[in-house]
Amino acid sequence: MVNLKQFRESPLKGSKLGSKSTIYLQEKPFATTLEIRVKQTSGAKGKIEKVLKIKLPTKVGSTFRNKDFTVLTLGPDWWMIVGATTNHEKLIRKSTGSQFVSIVDTSAQRTFIEVSGKYAQAVLEHGWENDLNVQNFPGGSCAQGILARTPVIIYYGPIGVYHLYVRASFAQHLWNFLTDAATEYLAK
Repeated sequence: MVNLKQFRESPLKGSKLGSKSTIYLQEKPFATTLEIRVKQTSGAKGKIEKVLKIKLPTKVGSTFRNKDFTVLTLGPDWWMIVGATTNHEKLIRKSTGSQFVSIVDTSAQRTFIEVSGKYAQAVLEHGWENDLNVQNFPGGSCAQGILARTPVIIYYGPIGVYHLYVRASFAQHLWNFLTDAATEYLAK
């Protein structure tokens, strides 16, 4: 069987810009992601948590992180698990049996751009539609929204570091916007 992974290309070719002390942009391609839809009250949710050794947060916008996974709560019954693989998908399917669970490998659908540095929030505020103030969007939060007319999932992980999950077809447009917004901070 041919390993198709050898033929994949990142939409931004691993682009990087800036300095980690002021503003730093970097594409981190090929993050493995599974999107899971399961009712909060179903027994399948508990089985998924047990087999992956994670907690699926109940509040939309909250996250869970351990050494293997970052879990983003995108809806009341919708999670994106970053770091999960096809082996994890098989384990979930085996553990949940015939219970209703939707599991979709979205790894090829998106790339992710890390935005970090002292001016990361300022750069994102040039086009993000929601409030990124730490009182309203503290570390460990995630949200879906529009950045530069592009649908984006944003995760504010380690303090000062944002992960933007963007569809591959919109990645170049978003990158162009971010590099333009970062220009004024590059020389600082």
